[in-house]
This record gives sequence, C-alpha cells and structure tokens, in this order.
Amino acid sequence: MATDFDFQPVHVDPFSPELAERTRDLLSPGAQYSPDALETLVRRIAERDDLWRPLIVIDHDRRRYELLYEDRWVDIWVLSWMPGQRTGFHDHDRSGVGLCCAQGALDEGMLVLGGRAEPIRLETGASRNGAGGYIHSVAHVDGEPAVSIHAYSPPLMVVGQYSQDGTGRLVRTPEHGRKELFDATIDGDSVQLTGAT
Repeated sequence: MATDFDFQPVHVDPFSPELAERTRDLLSPGAQYSPDALETLVRRIAERDDLWRPLIVIDHDRRRYELLYEDRWVDIWVLSWMPGQRTGFHDHDRSGVGLCCAQGALDEGMLVLGGRAEPIRLETGASRNGAGGYIHSVAHVDGEPAVSIHAYSPPLMVVGQYSQDGTGRLVRTPEHGRKELFDATIDGDSVQLTGAT
C-alpha cells in the first residue's frame, strides 16, 4: 500500500557501500529484529568507530543523519547532534528501535500523562530500546557533535510527531520516516489524562 507523504529522503542508498558492507558482518539477516536485538546491534556498531565516524556531519543549523545500512529487515542511521538540537516527542509507528550514544551525551525524554518525567541521560556507550509505538524525544546535551546510532526493524517508514493543538489536546501527525523531525514542543506540565477513570 503506497503512503502519500510529501518528504525529501535523506539518502536513497547507504552513505557508503563499503561501510554498509562492513556493517553487514555484524547483522543476523533473515528476520525482523526484536528491540533487545536492535539495542545489541547499535551497541556493537558504536564500538566500531571505523563504521560511524566517517558519517559525522557538523551542522549548527540542523541535526544531521546518514544512512549506514538498510535491507528489508532493518535500517541503521548515524545521527550528529549540535547544541540546541532536539527531536520533540515522536513514535516510530510499528518499527522497534535501538539507540546508542556513541559520542558526547544526549537526553531522552519520556511523555508522561499527568506529570513530568526526568530525562534519561545517555552518555557515551549508554543505550536504550523500545517496541513499535515507543514515544520519546531526544535532545543534545554535550559534544560537538554528540553522535548516536539508531536501528529500526522493520525499516522506519512512518513516525508519529506529537504536538498540542490550540486547545491543548495531544495531536499525533504521521510523517514519513525519512523526514527530519522537528520539535513541536509539548509542555509536560500541561499533559493531563482526562475522561475515563
């Protein structure tokens, strides 16, 4: 089924065929990856700076990301973060995710109904994972740039970007998985669960 999105893909092919081929040696092809397996994979890649360091892009205006590897089961990205750069709250639709901070530090925010959650600090070597529908935000903390490795299975085709409408209601806007996320800020103090008790 085709999805009608207005987007500009980051790359159609991996940034480097040679890096993609070397990454293939770390994979277990032939099936969808669990969130735990994705986290293990990104940790292994983060330990191999020969795979991700060539993909670092320093850009003070916007967060940069490069496709390291993709097949029908998984896509793997190297993200470069500079001060002030953040995603805003989003989910990965049906794709599981594993992410690892390879350099610098990032904060992962969690969307909590009725309160505000303290961010989870991801320093170099720290990793996280989540199943499809996992809602979070990521923001630069330290490093010029900070670098993170992200893997999605199945490959990331749709993300849900969260924002508030004019009345303060939570709105999920589907976006193409290769469209750069923006920070559609949600004030955590104003997120309240109403309705059924």
